[in-house]
Amino acid sequence: MSDLENNEAELNELLSAFIDDELSSEQQQRLAELITNDPAARTRYLDHCRMHAALSWEHGVLDTMGFPAPDNVVAVRSFTRVAQPLAIAAAIALILGLIWQSAVPSMQREAWLSGPTVGSVERSSGGELEVENLDIKLSPGAALRTGDYELKGGLVNLRFTNGVEVVVESPARFRLESSQLLVLHAGRLSANVPPAGKGFTVQTPSADVIDHGTEFGVEVTVGLGSEIHVFQGEVEVKSRTADEDTLRLFTDQATRVDEVAGSPAGIAVEPDRFLRSFDEPSANYAKRVRQLDPVLYFRMPPSNDGRTLTDRSGNGLHARIEAGSSERPLFASGRLGSAFQLGGPRSSTHAVVPEYPKATNNQLSVAAWVLAESRPRWASIAKNWGQGKIGQFHFGLADHTGELEIVVKGPKRGGARVRDTEPFPVGTWQHVAFVADGNTLRLYRNGREIGSASHKPIANPTIQSLGIGAKLIGNHPKRPGTPADFWHGRIDELALFNHALDADTIRELFETANPTQLVEAR
Repeated sequence: MSDLENNEAELNELLSAFIDDELSSEQQQRLAELITNDPAARTRYLDHCRMHAALSWEHGVLDTMGFPAPDNVVAVRSFTRVAQPLAIAAAIALILGLIWQSAVPSMQREAWLSGPTVGSVERSSGGELEVENLDIKLSPGAALRTGDYELKGGLVNLRFTNGVEVVVESPARFRLESSQLLVLHAGRLSANVPPAGKGFTVQTPSADVIDHGTEFGVEVTVGLGSEIHVFQGEVEVKSRTADEDTLRLFTDQATRVDEVAGSPAGIAVEPDRFLRSFDEPSANYAKRVRQLDPVLYFRMPPSNDGRTLTDRSGNGLHARIEAGSSERPLFASGRLGSAFQLGGPRSSTHAVVPEYPKATNNQLSVAAWVLAESRPRWASIAKNWGQGKIGQFHFGLADHTGELEIVVKGPKRGGARVRDTEPFPVGTWQHVAFVADGNTLRLYRNGREIGSASHKPIANPTIQSLGIGAKLIGNHPKRPGTPADFWHGRIDELALFNHALDADTIRELFETANPTQLVEAR
């Protein structure tokens, strides 16, 4: 039932002030609330605008709009009878359209800006968070208020007044009802809920996900349904489209709730699918890598601009991300914290380290954690390599067969090559490394040597940059010289050393990243 009867006097007063252009910001907010929430008030508002436009015509205010002039007197008489009502209607429609397109959004912006604060944007990584339909863009530190939001790129970390932290991955659309209720229309998020936020709820088109002190992830695919993954703790899942009993999920459990049927179905939990924090964990692995004096070390935390890989070696040689046509966030869950996410040849995403320190003593080592989603031809992990140019090494997959391979270039033609005996595993994290010690080139996977070859002195390269996830100078017939050989998957903890690591150290790095040994005492 309409509230117009109770608010009629107030609405009339606001409409008069609106027509006279004398509304205060508080009055703008109140008028926006009335006409947005009450259909009867909205009809009264439109009627009032129509009447005001008609009176303006009658009293000559609209005479200057300039309607077409007739060619003769007969035409004038005919035109006057027909055109004047049409002109009035057109003028009214024009005025109403202008009022609706400019005044109402303005009032809605004022209403949103005056609304209650439920949290703030804690951090962003290339994120483009907007208040939907209000042309309000939010950067880190901005207040979050009740309303509708859209994330068009990157990632955002939201912190609510009850201490709940949520990481949202683009593309996503959601509504904030309060600090305790987030309505996820589409997209993916992870939530970390402290005791003060117990009961925090994520509502999707197919389910209500109610926290009981937990860390969990939710993904909504429009038209298909919702997935809920519990990383730690307990949640309740209530179907919104079917009369189903409440489902309780505990640590390492997950379910999918169909948008139409509404029935939950158990699925495998996938914590790797969700980025759960912007912060890299303090880890024994990272501590050990830094002790080994790398010239480059990328832990892959999400950068503020979303276009930088931060060098943690102490040399400050940060990598520039070339996003290509990627529609996914450039950072995702990694082996230790977060990882650089690459979409393969379709997106051409990669990173470049210009003018990095090259090996000059014929010794070189590289280690990383990588996950392959597929095996594109000549997919690159890290390469100082290029068609028709001299580089030092190619580290990635071999041709279309997809085995892990390392090639180190000699001072003239040729060089040393070592290749695995089986295609690279897809869908699982693998620790990969190679070492050139001046005499022997060795290739490692998961701490174990899988092949070796003798090598000559390492070439002095003409290519000055390092490609991460791509070969920087390709040989495409239609695009010669452009990057090629793209990685499809994720790369984490990439380190380069201009000296030789021994076999025990490679094995130690692999073993140090076991789940029970990840966290270093602070």
